Amino acid sequence: MALSKEDFNKLAVLSRLRFSDEEAEKFRNEMDDIIAFADTINNAVSGGTDDIKNTSIDAVGFRELREDEVRESLPNEKILSNVEGHKGFFNVRRCVG
Repeated sequence: MALSKEDFNKLAVLSRLRFSDEEAEKFRNEMDDIIAFADTINNAVSGGTDDIKNTSIDAVGFRELREDEVRESLPNEKILSNVEGHKGFFNVRRCVG
């Protein structure tokens, strides 16, 4: 599927990008290559990409994860017990960036 100049220009406008004529042609050709590669992947999997969506389930090891436990959190007084000069919160330096 080749990307037409009109479609590329519409995408550029929607993306608020500006290209010279040479840049537009270069990027349009690159987008054609990307679309062709995506089509190759789609056609390589029988039944489309729906078959490859769940391939990572076993790799993550969800079966080996522990059950969540609801536990009491620490009281603020204990959390702040090692902080000097606190007034119910941590004092941090202001970051100027």
